[in-house]
Amino acid sequence: MDKILLLLLLFTLPAILIYFIRRRRNHRRSTLFNRPLEPDRLRMLDEIPLCRRIPQEYRKELCGHINVFLSEKTFEGCRGQRITDEIKLKIAAQACVLLLNRETDYFPRLTSLLIYPDAYWVNDNYEMAGQTIKGKAVNLGESWEQGTVVLSWKQISDELADQYCGHSLVLHEFAHQIDAEDGFLNGLPELGEGANYGKWADVFGKEYDGLRDGAVNGVEDVIDDYGAQDPAEFFAVVTEGFFLKPTEMRQAHVELYDELVKFYRLDPAGWNPDGASNA
Repeated sequence: MDKILLLLLLFTLPAILIYFIRRRRNHRRSTLFNRPLEPDRLRMLDEIPLCRRIPQEYRKELCGHINVFLSEKTFEGCRGQRITDEIKLKIAAQACVLLLNRETDYFPRLTSLLIYPDAYWVNDNYEMAGQTIKGKAVNLGESWEQGTVVLSWKQISDELADQYCGHSLVLHEFAHQIDAEDGFLNGLPELGEGANYGKWADVFGKEYDGLRDGAVNGVEDVIDDYGAQDPAEFFAVVTEGFFLKPTEMRQAHVELYDELVKFYRLDPAGWNPDGASNA
C-alpha cells in the first residue's frame, strides 16, 4: 500500500505543482491586466499612430496586455542604447495589438528584447560551390524561435514618426513570434480550434506564389515584396499590411484579408482611419 501511495504521489505531484504555478501566474496577470496605465504611458500610447486608430472597445484590453508584457519581458540595451520607459511602452504597445480579442499566453517563448540604437551587423554565412562563405549583413530586427527579439530603435522611431509609413518592425518580428509558438517558423501559426487549415493553406499558398511571381516581374503590390522570401516572411509582412494598410489589403487581396480577420479576430479596415486620439 505504501508503495502504491508513493507511486501515486510521484505521478501527481508534478501536475499539482504545475497547477499552482499556473494559478499563481494567472492571478498575477489578472491583477496587472486590471491596473490602469499611468498618465505618462497613456500619453505615449497616443503617440503611436496604430494605437490611436484602435476602437475604444479594445482600449482597456490593450492597456492590460501592455502591463502584463512589461512585467514579464526584459529589455536590454545594446551598443550603448539606453532603455527608457518610452522605448518599452512603444514596443510593448505595438506587440500587444497582435493579442487583442483572443486568448493569449503573451508570446510564451519570448523572455527578452535586445534593443540596438540603429541597424547592426550580424554573421551571414552562405553556401557557394559546396563551400561555406562567411560574411556579414546589416539587420534592423530579428525574431529568434527561442527567447529573444532584436530591434533597432531608430527604425521603430522613424516608422512611428510617419503615420502613413505602412511598415512596423515590431509587428513584423512579433508576427514571427506568433508563427513560432507551435515550434515551427513556417508561416502557418496555430489557427485555433475549429479553424479551416485547408482554406488557410490554399489562400496563403496562392497569394504567396502570386507575390513571388509579381516580384520577379516588377509588379507593384500593396504587400511588400520582402514577403516573397519564404512563407514565414510572407506571414510577417501581410500582418504588417493587415494592421497598417487594411483598406488597401482588403481591396487588393480580399480572401487573404478575410483569413487574417478570422485569425486575429479583428477587422482593422473598420477602425478610425484618421488616427484621432482615443484618450
